[in-house]
Amino acid sequence: MLLIIAVSVILLLPIISYLLHPLSTQKSIVFLTTFLIFGGFIINFFSTNPFLGSWVHVNQSESIYRSISRNEKLSSPIINQYLENTPSKDESFIRGVQVFYKALELESFNSAESILQTLNSQFISENFQVPIFNLLADLRDSKYPDLADSKLLINIENPSDCNLQSLKFSVSIPDGPDVSIAAKEIISPDLEQPFVLDKSHSLVRGFDITSAFLQQEMIKIKAHAQCDNSAFQAFKSLDLKYSKGNQDELFFYANEWLKK
Repeated sequence: MLLIIAVSVILLLPIISYLLHPLSTQKSIVFLTTFLIFGGFIINFFSTNPFLGSWVHVNQSESIYRSISRNEKLSSPIINQYLENTPSKDESFIRGVQVFYKALELESFNSAESILQTLNSQFISENFQVPIFNLLADLRDSKYPDLADSKLLINIENPSDCNLQSLKFSVSIPDGPDVSIAAKEIISPDLEQPFVLDKSHSLVRGFDITSAFLQQEMIKIKAHAQCDNSAFQAFKSLDLKYSKGNQDELFFYANEWLKK
C-alpha cells in the first residue's frame, strides 16, 4: 500500500512541476487528463469489484497475513470476504489452501485451524471432502510430529491345519464412518515378524491410524487368513487410550481363528 502511494507521488511530481511553471501553456488539458487518469485509478483501487487491483483486497491480505504472523485465529468475516473475491468456487478453495499452507509454514497452528474450519464449513460438497482430509492430515502431522509415526503391530499364530497363503487386515472405528482407517494384504506372509499398520495404509488420508491414536479411539481389527483349501477370520478390539509411545501391539493366537 505504502509502495503504491510512493510511486503515485513520484509520477505526479513532473506534472505538478509543469502545472506550477508560469510559462506552461497546456495546463488545463494536462490537469484534466491527470485528474481523469488518477481519479479512475483511485476509484478502481477502492472498489470492491475492481478492474485492476483493489485497496480492499490488499487490506484483506495484509490483515490475514498479519494475523498469521501472530498465530491468531482468523476473523470469519474477513476470511470469508477474501475467499469470495474469486470468479469460481475452485479458485476460492485454492486461495484458502494457500493461506492454510502459509500458516503451516510459519507454524501458526491457531491460524491454520481457523482457516481449516472455515473451509470445512464453506466447502461442503463431496468434491472438497478428500482435499480437506488432506489438509487436516498435514495440520495434524505438523502440529504433532511425534504422532506422525504412530503404528499398530500385529502378531499372528498360524490357524490350525492351515497352509497359509495370504493375510488381510482391516481396522475400523466401531460406530464410526463405514470406512476402514487401515487395510493391508500380505501374500506368502512371514509370521516370524509382526505386521505393521500405519497411516500409509489408510483408504482416506487423514482418516487413519495416526488420527485414531490422536483421538485415543477404540478400534476394531479384523484379520482374514486364506489357506490352501479353507479360510479363517478373527476379530479383536483395542482401546488406544492405554497405548504407550504412539504404538500398540496385539496378538492373534491359533485358537482364536474361526473357520469361515
